[in-house]
Amino acid sequence: MLAESNNIVFVYFIGTLGMALLALSIFFFFIIYQRKMLKKQLELNETKARQQEEIISNTILAQENERKRIARDLHDEVGAMLSVVKLNVGRIEKKSGEHDAKVLAAETKQYLDEVITQVRRISRALLPPSLEKLGLWFAVEELANWINKSDQIQIDCRKNGEPARFDQVKELALFRIIQELLNNSIKHSGSNTIEIYFRFSKNILSVLVSDKGKGFDLNNKVTGLGLKNLESRARIAGAKFRMKSAPGKGTKALLVFNNEN
Repeated sequence: MLAESNNIVFVYFIGTLGMALLALSIFFFFIIYQRKMLKKQLELNETKARQQEEIISNTILAQENERKRIARDLHDEVGAMLSVVKLNVGRIEKKSGEHDAKVLAAETKQYLDEVITQVRRISRALLPPSLEKLGLWFAVEELANWINKSDQIQIDCRKNGEPARFDQVKELALFRIIQELLNNSIKHSGSNTIEIYFRFSKNILSVLVSDKGKGFDLNNKVTGLGLKNLESRARIAGAKFRMKSAPGKGTKALLVFNNEN
């Protein structure tokens, strides 16, 4: 009887141990399976993120190429044609003996001057010549001066340190970010002034664009799309981008670029 009882206990022990081992095996299999699924999901998300980033980069590149083409056409063709028209109107003004005709010619010249100025402004905004010739700081300063001429808003552009030149593609990407920040502030902030502060130190460039306007919710979906575009441009330039804003508290945007990268 004792031997039979010991056998039963042994069988129960073996059975219990087997069940425990089976349960542990199932548990570890589930953990390993979850980790593999999580790894695959992360890899899929990374692939999607890379694809989206590539699409955005290609889109931005296509936009820049189109802007260059339009800027050249405006400057070389439209601007030149308007200048010829202005010269012809001037000749008509000189040769005309009637007072009304001279007045009309003079008014037409004034309108042409305004159109030529607008064409130059648009051309400079699309592709500022100073960006290629002098660099980012001078292009932004020129843009600020053009905006200040409208007397609608005042842009205070300041710098610390000696302006340095960077790769032209990266300079253009940084310029577009600053340009977009200015456009957004002018359209939506309601602020009378915008401050742009450049800091050059060794190979590091920091740019702070700020206003004391209405501000906005960074979690807003529409705003989020605009921020993604700015962040994508920053990544193309190899820069870090941060924005801080809240309703009623204005907006600050910081760009940090390392020229060694």
